Amino acid sequence: MPKLEGIITPTLTPISNDNLDYEAVDSLIEFLSEAGVNGIFPMGTTGAFAITSVEFQVKILEYYMEKKKENMFFLAGVGRNSLEETITMAEYAKELGSDAVSVVTPYYHRMDQESIYNYYDNILSKIDIPVVIYNIPQNTNNNISADTVRKLRSQYSHLIGIKDSSGNFSSFSEYIYLTDKEFSVLQGQDDLLLPSLLAGAKGGICGTSNFSNLSTLVYKYFKEGNIEEAKNIQTKLSKMKNALSKYPFPQAYMAIFAERIYKKDTSPIFPLRKLREEEKRSLMAEIGEYLL
Repeated sequence: MPKLEGIITPTLTPISNDNLDYEAVDSLIEFLSEAGVNGIFPMGTTGAFAITSVEFQVKILEYYMEKKKENMFFLAGVGRNSLEETITMAEYAKELGSDAVSVVTPYYHRMDQESIYNYYDNILSKIDIPVVIYNIPQNTNNNISADTVRKLRSQYSHLIGIKDSSGNFSSFSEYIYLTDKEFSVLQGQDDLLLPSLLAGAKGGICGTSNFSNLSTLVYKYFKEGNIEEAKNIQTKLSKMKNALSKYPFPQAYMAIFAERIYKKDTSPIFPLRKLREEEKRSLMAEIGEYLL
């Protein structure tokens, strides 16, 4: 099984005629293979999982699994806001052949650490596929503490990692310091990729890798020990991420992918709107200098 490390792409969910745009997925997988990503993560936030039906989520996971390259780690997004649906999806992902599943912290209702611990304890006790916690408190209203992660990891060896998209580098560092060396702590904010690697992260789940190889280059130069060049590339990546933050997410990512990689029109999941033509022109003008 490939390792949970390096650059994992939280893949887009391109839509055509109210269905998955299969040709766009094929184009994306080819680009990712050439860019050298270590794995793919369908049905994360970039893939708009939270507004996807169970049936469509299954269809998306199936097609990405069918098309992924042999050496790519397959991290299936199975998190629902229902415990039962999450467990059912995780069991299905195992049947599908996923290397691991991503389970997002419960969202909408605010929960304390005891409730969050109980949620993951319940899931981990009922499934035996490797699990990666997905922490994105700015979207879920719930942040999982490093101590809760440490406690869960000490009880369940098949809890293999965490994707942290909080942007809080202090708590991110605690995930690294309070867990063992085999546990994969992954950065979910592309502009924090290199600092995270230097702190001991195993890699990053980088949304910009859907259309740019900057994150894979940062990781490559870091692994080679060429920190100066990694810093130079990280500067470009951070500036690009800052420019992207002015536009709707993940629609801006979809627009760049369609313009630069797919070279055809494709859409985000309804009700997310496509960027207007003037928005696309402005976006491409802002980030053009950072695209290699």
